Amino acid sequence: MEKERIAIENEILDRLAGKIFLLQDRANKRDIIFQKFLEVYNSIPGQGLVSKLKNTDMEVLFNDFFSYGLIDEFLSDPKVEDIMINHLSPIYVHKTNSGLVKTDKRYTSREELDLLIKKLVIFSGRKEIKKINNIELAEVKGRGNIVYSPFGPQITITRAKEKPLSIIELIENGTLNPEIAAQFWFYVEGLGVKPANIVISGGPGAGKSTLLNALFSFIPVHDRIVVIEDTLELNTTLQENCSRLESDEDVLLMDLVKNSLRMRPDRIIVGEVRGQEAQDLMTAMNIGKYCMGTMHASTARETIIRLQNEPMNVPEVLVNLVDVFVIMRRYNLNGRISRVVGELAETAGMADKTILLSTLWTYDLGTNNFKESSVGSEYRDRLALVSGRSTVEIMEELKFRSGIIRAMLKKGIKEMKDVTEFFQRYAADPREAAASLGIKSS
Repeated sequence: MEKERIAIENEILDRLAGKIFLLQDRANKRDIIFQKFLEVYNSIPGQGLVSKLKNTDMEVLFNDFFSYGLIDEFLSDPKVEDIMINHLSPIYVHKTNSGLVKTDKRYTSREELDLLIKKLVIFSGRKEIKKINNIELAEVKGRGNIVYSPFGPQITITRAKEKPLSIIELIENGTLNPEIAAQFWFYVEGLGVKPANIVISGGPGAGKSTLLNALFSFIPVHDRIVVIEDTLELNTTLQENCSRLESDEDVLLMDLVKNSLRMRPDRIIVGEVRGQEAQDLMTAMNIGKYCMGTMHASTARETIIRLQNEPMNVPEVLVNLVDVFVIMRRYNLNGRISRVVGELAETAGMADKTILLSTLWTYDLGTNNFKESSVGSEYRDRLALVSGRSTVEIMEELKFRSGIIRAMLKKGIKEMKDVTEFFQRYAADPREAAASLGIKSS
């Protein structure tokens, strides 16, 4: 009975290959899948499994086919960040605040697991299964990695946040404080004249993409954005003039970064910088495009070293075009996971071919506090020169903006949509936006 069901579902999936795509409307996708579902069942002689089904059971059977079965409960659990399936071993999940957890679920046969893989690949809009598969899950907003090894298929599914966290929510959960948030506001918006080039680094699961998503709220509404990723992960639903590009076996990340310069971007955002595309990203900075991206590195200095060496090989004169290095850190204390801005540093020129760094903020794990250094902000001074404001005026504006963020926090303005709308209103009319929070502009 079970083998017959798996054989039928495999035939349905074969007929669906190439017929659906990632961003298809859910209702339209469901209709296409249901059509192929009926085709297969209507073509089977009335015996075996089909003979045991009544007409009223067909919808139930289809809903089972349209789901991901055993892992559905994990995909629908907002506390689950990652799902790990190591062939037929017990399934592990990584949960927010509690870390890695062994579950009592497992696949009991290779045929059942192969069916899941086929469903994941076909439902994501792919046509065929390869030895390494990087896919997006539109239905549950996430991404998957499937690798075939001598020990059986290894599957990792990362759930996207159902609602991306805003910069205000990141303050609430301790990732940063209002002063650092105001600093980010300055960096991304740049007073409308000089936004900063930003690289966010950290280890796996440190919150790099989460912070990058939150920074989107500060981007002025009129800016043209090109987002480039290996696997679609960032959330750009609130960005009106945004082109999204994804690399694959035929088109490399490097090719897309080069091509993005022909797309009239104001900003280029690379989901994760790993290789030679780093040179093209720095070249884009050199011709006046404002860029943001993430990398794997544990300190600002290590990020620079990675950029200068294989496989990136970016000359130090171009690395110096990065204005800001943000280091995200992930801690597991007493079974609770926390992610924080561990280091916020700016480039401060060069000496003897060495890029100098000015560290503005660090996180002290012992006191669970963010510590501001006494060094001056190089970016602030550069911004003062091009904006026609004095350094004192820039500092006063930064203090004013941290007060605005505190007021937003107090009033509970924290949903990504509301936060983004507020910052866009502030860009258009600072006095009116501040007045809406009960703050009088100077």
